[in-house]
Amino acid sequence: MTGAAPLPRAALDCFLCGQPMRPDALAGTFRCRPCGFYRSAFPVEINRTAEDRLDETRRERALKALRVANFARLLDAAAPHLAPAATLLDVGSAHGWFLEAAAARGYRVTGLEPDHEVAVRASAAGAPVIEGFFPDALAPGATFDAISFNDVYEHLPDPHAMAEAARARLNPGGVLILNLPMAEGVVFQASRLAARFGASGPLARMWQEGLPSPHLAYYTRRALLTLMRGHGFETLAQGRLPSMTTRGLWARIRYDRSVSAVKAAALYVAAAGIAAVSGLLPADIGYVMLRKS
Repeated sequence: MTGAAPLPRAALDCFLCGQPMRPDALAGTFRCRPCGFYRSAFPVEINRTAEDRLDETRRERALKALRVANFARLLDAAAPHLAPAATLLDVGSAHGWFLEAAAARGYRVTGLEPDHEVAVRASAAGAPVIEGFFPDALAPGATFDAISFNDVYEHLPDPHAMAEAARARLNPGGVLILNLPMAEGVVFQASRLAARFGASGPLARMWQEGLPSPHLAYYTRRALLTLMRGHGFETLAQGRLPSMTTRGLWARIRYDRSVSAVKAAALYVAAAGIAAVSGLLPADIGYVMLRKS
């Protein structure tokens, strides 16, 4: 991850096709019709008010089961493309769960986490984490066989710069792993529809509006691959990941302290229903694996 500031107005031209982006269903969000790419102009700044909204202990407990299961799926998909004992950098490594899963498979792992409190907790738990932003916190000339961005790329204000930085830090033939929410997802699109009828709460939550690090982009798979191919990457694999499970769902909703119990109950019922049929619908989380060509 890298340091961020509010997006300038000029940045709301589509960086894939150059066309002006039009306001979308939620104030502060924009859509490029030709590319199907979405972007927000939400400010990114950690402040006490936003931090107070989050119960970090509850958030960790809520997310762990789903994230760990998805990380296992990602590593299964990556295994044919990585050599034994490959070096792997996880950008935005958070609590270190992906590092732990990758290390258990024999990879030599390093994490990079800009959030001080999260980095301290991960290090205390034994994760090999460097505190700081990508790529600035890395040693000069440090390169890796693989670099992963797990639920990170949608938070970046300059995806072009990050793609170039990832390419520069990969060894020849290195693998880039991206795992992120997708614009085609049924929950995202249903939330956009609801917002057009005046119910903007679910969409605001999906964009993480008002939190310290909101989503700055929602990519279609086509837009994401177009971006990465433009920076010299070729596609190795792609797929979908579960976005919901009823295990930990209540805690996941309630880690935002601003959500009332009544609202949380309504969100739980809706999310549980979607989770039951999600395998038949467009995926809300996808991954792509790319090779430095």
